[in-house]
Amino acid sequence: MIRYETICYCCKKVFFVEEGSNKYRLFKQNMQGKYSCEQCDAKVYQEARAQLFSKLT
Repeated sequence: MIRYETICYCCKKVFFVEEGSNKYRLFKQNMQGKYSCEQCDAKVYQEARAQLFSKLT
C-alpha cells in the first residue's frame, strides 16, 4: 500500500495520506496543496455544524 507523508495546515503535525482514500486522490492531483489531518477535519466539521445550527435557531 502506498502512502505519502504531508503536514497538516492547522496543527502543523505530520500525517500520512493512504492509498485509496479521497485525500490521496486529491493529493496526487495537487501535491503542493494544503491538507488537514483527520483530527482537524473533525474539528472544522463540528465548528461548521455548530455555526449552521446556531443560525437556524
